[in-house]
Amino acid sequence: MLRKIEKTKEQWSGKHQALDSFLNARQSLLVDYIHLSDKHKTLPSQEELQEFCGQLVDYVSAGHFEIYDYVLAAYEAAQGDARLMAERIYPSIKENTEEALYFHDKYAEAADEETLLELDQDLNRLGEVLEERFELEDKMVSALNLLARLDNQQPA
Repeated sequence: MLRKIEKTKEQWSGKHQALDSFLNARQSLLVDYIHLSDKHKTLPSQEELQEFCGQLVDYVSAGHFEIYDYVLAAYEAAQGDARLMAERIYPSIKENTEEALYFHDKYAEAADEETLLELDQDLNRLGEVLEERFELEDKMVSALNLLARLDNQQPA
């Protein structure tokens, strides 16, 4: 996943400042996720879990407030295939957000011992959720780039 994120950053870096910040936040989140889910260490401290949960909610929020609103505005102006793509992608991202927020809600506060026994399983599921989310976001960004190129080709 980390290699794919680096490839995405190479492809989209410098296109838009908000997108650069968003991609950097994505990479940072993934690095911290990998650190947190490292099987060779003991359970993370409550402070590590809280920090990661804060980063997770910041990331999904930034997506909605900095990137997705911009993308959806571009899609609303679009017609045809680009519009259909947006209508298919956004509900999946919304559902994905709910799953990420479930993890946050479960572990952001002091988790008891019984809850911590589920951490490995929940981290595995969160990894799947993040991978799916990154793919969906990449599709949105690619479609946005296509829309921008189409807009630039139209006569003024």
